[in-house]
Amino acid sequence: MKIKKEIKVDHLARIEGKAGIDVEIKDDSIDARMVVTEGPRFFEVITKNKRYEDAVAIFPRICSFCCTPHKLTPIEAVEDALDIQPSEQTKKLRELLYLGNMVESHALHLYLLVVPDYLGYSDAFEVARRGGGGMVKDGIFLKDVGAEIQTVIGSRSIHPENAIVGGFGKVPPKEKIEKIEKMAGEGLQKAVDAVEFFAEYEYPSYVNGSRRHLSIKPYEGYGVYGNEIISSDGHSFKIEDYKEHLNEEVASYSFAKRGKFMGEPYTVGAISRLVNNSALITGKAKELIEKYREFVNPENCFANNFAQAIEMVYFLERIKELASELHDIKDESIAKPERNSGDGYAVTEAPRGMLIYYMGIEDGIVKNVDVITPTAMFLPMMEVDISSMAKGLWEDGYQDREFIGKKIEMVARSYDPCISCSVHVTRL
Repeated sequence: MKIKKEIKVDHLARIEGKAGIDVEIKDDSIDARMVVTEGPRFFEVITKNKRYEDAVAIFPRICSFCCTPHKLTPIEAVEDALDIQPSEQTKKLRELLYLGNMVESHALHLYLLVVPDYLGYSDAFEVARRGGGGMVKDGIFLKDVGAEIQTVIGSRSIHPENAIVGGFGKVPPKEKIEKIEKMAGEGLQKAVDAVEFFAEYEYPSYVNGSRRHLSIKPYEGYGVYGNEIISSDGHSFKIEDYKEHLNEEVASYSFAKRGKFMGEPYTVGAISRLVNNSALITGKAKELIEKYREFVNPENCFANNFAQAIEMVYFLERIKELASELHDIKDESIAKPERNSGDGYAVTEAPRGMLIYYMGIEDGIVKNVDVITPTAMFLPMMEVDISSMAKGLWEDGYQDREFIGKKIEMVARSYDPCISCSVHVTRL
């Protein structure tokens, strides 16, 4: 079979980590590969035979973007393994901390990484120079809201050490909680404006296609915690059964693992959460979904950008609510384990989708670890969409390789991939 053209994006700009894209246009097919060149990360290996307290301090170093999910999710797994029951105040503080990461990550992705694509500019600096300075400032403000929450609750904006198994090392003061509440209120209209911005753009139809959307079934409301995984096609299973349903494969051309559900690619992330759980959305975000229902398109990857904007609105309102409930915050003791050994499972919703941790603990020592990250889950589906975009453009007569390269980069960025998270390795 003779290759007609090859399109290479050696370095995919404006994403977290190092990756490129190879597209081969053949006589009878178009194939795409997401070539992850980020070096392997051995966190599942180096945390073995460590005290569980030390392990949960190591996992956030997987990625600075997702450090909070990589702290709170293994903490949940440890508490599941050792039957630790955190207080209601701890649960609220953790949710607040987690949502701070959500807002920061979504704001960074949408305003600084994606908006330049929509406006046809090379980066956010050019957006600002060409009259979009207000939008860039809005994004930085919302990013700062998320960073401030993580600093106040977690002790710093990156790698929040204050969150520990059983509770928090130090409870934040009331006045700091009130500051968070105020900042979230100030950022709400900016987030609404982002929804309105993304609702002005039609999705490229080349990437329309059926796909399964996986997310958690939240414990309560449109939350980030749960212990059951649901699929848009009606399947569901408990987190402890995840290995029976979710598989990871290794590709020869990439350091990243690749997820399959029932043997096929699937999608996770903000759009998957909205597809499965939009009925749980309340407040201003609910109004915006009802106004722009056609943008919650389960068949198009670009809907993920719109979904992240909707989530920012909802999460800011939820942050205000949680901060108000924590006005009477008080010091309290750390919850203690009921046993020293056990198997623990946890799944949460990180900014880019479901994050799964399994930890086997014996006498307080971590003996087994398994981590499945969102980017590893959706990489195969991303390749499907990249192929579809390239194929559609090529067949419609767009045969400039640089032009096609820019369009397939947009496809990849719509997923908001976190490459550092995807290159975990179980065995040396």
